[in-house]
Amino acid sequence: MSQICKNCGALLADGERLCTNCGKVAPKERRQVARSENQFSAINQGMYENKQLTDVKRQFSPMMSATNGTLSKERERSAKETAHKAEKARRMAKARNLANNNFEAQAAGLRPTEIETTSGNEKKSSLHPIVNKIAWIIAGIIFLYFTIGGIVILIYKNSTYDFELASSKQLVAEDYGEAMHNYFESGWWHFRFTKGVYYVGTTKDGDKYEIYFSKHGGKRVVDELYINGERIEADDLMKSRIMPMFMADEKP
Repeated sequence: MSQICKNCGALLADGERLCTNCGKVAPKERRQVARSENQFSAINQGMYENKQLTDVKRQFSPMMSATNGTLSKERERSAKETAHKAEKARRMAKARNLANNNFEAQAAGLRPTEIETTSGNEKKSSLHPIVNKIAWIIAGIIFLYFTIGGIVILIYKNSTYDFELASSKQLVAEDYGEAMHNYFESGWWHFRFTKGVYYVGTTKDGDKYEIYFSKHGGKRVVDELYINGERIEADDLMKSRIMPMFMADEKP
């Protein structure tokens, strides 16, 4: 680039620093220009780099948008999943509450009904205590029945009868319980309020006996006897039918 000598105004060739007209040395303006050019080059370089950066951003912008879109979708999916879980938990809690309410309603339906009293105080009395009392009364009656029956059977089993025996005869059993045990192959004592004490036994020959007891003249005697369902009629039932039982061989 040509310069002009500031001393004489002569035109200097490119790169010359000594003026051929006046012999003065030209100032170093080129360095300033070069420095300015360098500054402009740096600015242009910065603009170029900014442009490249802009181009890079523009190039990666779709990728960033896609990534952001993916993240948004993932966050949306996660939010929907969380909401779905919360809704499911709420439904399960509602179902449990409904089941508990139904159970309580069913339990309440099984409770004894309540009857309003006519006392005017609007109080309600439950049937539950009444049912309990009735149940206890029935249980007490049953227990009392079996207790009395057992005691009465025990009394008759340990009772005996004074038979008129010849001198050559001798009794083996001492009471009714022992006599029935020796005479019958199997049998059982019973008690009924309507029938009293009776014994049902089967002999070795297979004959079934039904022996009904009663009390006459302070003595416990047999007043009815059935063999295989047929009633035995005898003037002296104790001597003809019962005494042989007392004479039966003793069983272990």
